Amino acid sequence: MKSMKQSTYLLYVCMLAALWLAGCTSGKKGKVLVEKHSTGLPFEVVVVSESKHWKSVLGERLRDELEKPYPVLPQREATSRISYCEPYHFNGLMRYVRNILLVDINDKVYTRTKLVAENDVWASAQLVLRLQSPSSVDVEKFLIEHGDTLNTLIRQAEQKRYISYLADYHSSFVDKSAREQFHLSIHAPEGFDSFKEDSLFFWVSNNANSGRMDMVFYDFPAKDEHDLAVPRLIAMRDSVMKRNISGSFAGSYMTTEKRVDVQSETIRDQQVPSVLIRGLWRVEGDMMGGPFVSRAFWDKARHRVVVAEGFVYAPETNKKNYMHRLESSLRTIQLLP
Repeated sequence: MKSMKQSTYLLYVCMLAALWLAGCTSGKKGKVLVEKHSTGLPFEVVVVSESKHWKSVLGERLRDELEKPYPVLPQREATSRISYCEPYHFNGLMRYVRNILLVDINDKVYTRTKLVAENDVWASAQLVLRLQSPSSVDVEKFLIEHGDTLNTLIRQAEQKRYISYLADYHSSFVDKSAREQFHLSIHAPEGFDSFKEDSLFFWVSNNANSGRMDMVFYDFPAKDEHDLAVPRLIAMRDSVMKRNISGSFAGSYMTTEKRVDVQSETIRDQQVPSVLIRGLWRVEGDMMGGPFVSRAFWDKARHRVVVAEGFVYAPETNKKNYMHRLESSLRTIQLLP
């Protein structure tokens, strides 16, 4: 049954590829100019490997790494969705898939294990990862130490693709409001039609019946960059959300779920320090909850920390792709002069 599902999935990928076919032409000195656009859905990856390796312990380790959970979701969702292709079938339409992992084991060619990342090899907006090694045992050791790199590179590629999409298709309303009220620009997904605002807090929502996404913006006075400490940011988040977002019952309010550790990432973009936080939220006094991602900036010129956050409420469905869109959107933010 499993092999039948994989075959059906490969056929699906091929059908998607056929819809996007264009031509390739040769440039100067015979260089191939990529004109085909990569195919497939976010986080899909084709693994190309000899059957003996795919069916061995090495194949199990590769699947374990690629299917590790997407960060900080209330229910487990694999980061990548895998399909498998043997080398002699890897031609034509299969080469246009957006994420490809090529496993090449050859002791006559390689003396050590390495992971090489390339962009736009057979199609535009494509990531090709080449895992090269003299032996399968060496690859297994490499995955134990550096396996997380696979999903990290795939997530970064997916964010880059969605950010490129947002450059052309984003909510001008959210961007205009964020500029005027909080002196920052953002490419937020389209569809945020409902909003609530006052002088200190701006809240937008797509109000969807399935896959609801919300974004909020606020700021607070700060002395220096140390106000970006994660405990400080979580404390301020809880204070702001308690004042502004209530549940269905009297006295209920949004707060951060403390039973699950948050994840944080420090980013320094154009010398502006910021901290990105992934965590879970819940409503105290109500039966609501879900994942959130926030990004807080130290605005030295205005002596403040400004925060943008996206959160999802979708108990009826998976949440990975919604969180991917919100985090990618937060990575487009720039502070204005």
